[in-house]
Amino acid sequence: MVLFVCKFCKSKSAVKFGLRKNWSGFVQRYSCSDCGKTFVDRKGFENFRTKPEVITAALDLRAKGVSLADVVDHLDQHHRIKVSRQTILDWQNKFGKKLKSFTQTLTPQIDGDVHADEVFLKVRKNFNYFWDCMDYVTKFIVGTHISTERNWREAEIFLANAKQTTQDQIWRIHTDNSFDYPLPIKKVFGKSIIHQHFPAWKHQFKNNPIERFHNTLKQRYKTFRGFDNTQSAERFLDFWTTYYNFIRKHTSLGFKTPAQAAKIELNLGRNRMMSLIKRLFKQFQEIYYL
Repeated sequence: MVLFVCKFCKSKSAVKFGLRKNWSGFVQRYSCSDCGKTFVDRKGFENFRTKPEVITAALDLRAKGVSLADVVDHLDQHHRIKVSRQTILDWQNKFGKKLKSFTQTLTPQIDGDVHADEVFLKVRKNFNYFWDCMDYVTKFIVGTHISTERNWREAEIFLANAKQTTQDQIWRIHTDNSFDYPLPIKKVFGKSIIHQHFPAWKHQFKNNPIERFHNTLKQRYKTFRGFDNTQSAERFLDFWTTYYNFIRKHTSLGFKTPAQAAKIELNLGRNRMMSLIKRLFKQFQEIYYL
């Protein structure tokens, strides 16, 4: 007899106890012989009435730049599920936050030759700065930061984030000729790091990897027509950066994700979004039992 973990008393004495039907379909029920309670194990999708397959389909469409209205229409046509735009946005924000917390515990094995830059994001009638840093070989985004200003203090916060993620694997950093980078780079990484930068008019500076990333990002959020506030921009970018690193395959990497190229093997299935959420839930259970 196969035993399962009870979600109430946490003992490994639960068994399958028939099926339960709700408005989204049939789900497996379990019964615990220790506490006598029955439950449904959603494996990371607790308190959601909608099927995990539908939720992850909506999240995947959002990461690919589909508007909320079009996602609602897609779910209605192909899954016969009626949800509101706010519900989809709530899914995006909730899982984006959880997945970011999980992926921050993973350390990528990168080459250490990174490219850093910043791009404008439209927030209402103003513009914010999105700072990002990419490893050249693995295409892994190792650091991000959002700010309302562009100065050396914000650059220092951004670079410290990249250093923490990579655990001192960065040995060379490419930037443009902005005055905001030299002092923070020396302060965060020390004098041993190679800082390569050239004025644009010399035509020696090539930041193609990070510029290509910016073009992909702009394609994804152009349907938003800007963000309502800095917090909403930060929530989406946390969600999308996780998608870029762990879900989205790259032709230049031999149809691998940047996480796989950086030797982070999570053995995700065909539905990589669902597998990543379940992997997050499994790690939470392991930490709980320690």
